[in-house]
Amino acid sequence: MIDLIDECATELEGYGYKVKRLGQYGIDLATLSVDSQQKSKALGFGQGEYVILNSPLVYDLDNECHNYISKILTKQLDKIFEKLRLNKNSRFLIVGIGNPDILADSLGKKVLDKIIINTLDDDNNIFKICPNIYINTGISTFETVYLLANTFDVDCIILIDALATRNINRLGISFQLNSAGITPGSAMHDKNKKIDKESTGIACVSFGVPFMIFASDLVKCEDKDLVLAPKDIHENIDIASKIIAGAISGALGLEE
Repeated sequence: MIDLIDECATELEGYGYKVKRLGQYGIDLATLSVDSQQKSKALGFGQGEYVILNSPLVYDLDNECHNYISKILTKQLDKIFEKLRLNKNSRFLIVGIGNPDILADSLGKKVLDKIIINTLDDDNNIFKICPNIYINTGISTFETVYLLANTFDVDCIILIDALATRNINRLGISFQLNSAGITPGSAMHDKNKKIDKESTGIACVSFGVPFMIFASDLVKCEDKDLVLAPKDIHENIDIASKIIAGAISGALGLEE
């Protein structure tokens, strides 16, 4: 299973893939609208809007760069919310997917830790949860999200998860945002059910950053399930989670 949409084909331009060089911090921003079943089938990705921000220098620069990326992602998230007819008064469930006990898979939990919601406000319209993984709980991520989203009658589910890449140079530097949902553990051939509008009846938006690569994508390796992560994973996860938390907080009007 491929997690990053721009790793699924070499001729994405023919499907409307556009790249814009932002001219600051070496960042480029790519967009693709998968707006038909034909495109979805050809690319192997669900219908929706896709945004990919690549920032090769993100871990070499300071907070000014990180805040800059957050603001870009906030603007892209605002555009998706507008298309989905959502606003800051809509009800949101923010879900940190993954195994918080494994650094390379802890992005979702780290993002949730950095998003501050007003739980004591009677008018609070934002909820967050880190459901952990099936092997630790016996409950699938889909079941947890589906039950909570319907219990709290939310208008949108925001999902955050660590992804896998086939290109070692993209580890930790590519931020993918989409309105097509996500399949938890898809890179690990997990049998989790996809969380999207079709399966939940609720609009789904997802953020992901690749922090894992299969060893077999780098060298000839007998163990096809051997996964590698960046050596500075702790620092990388901290910065990436801060960027995504800032983007979500900005779009939802939350204090950082």
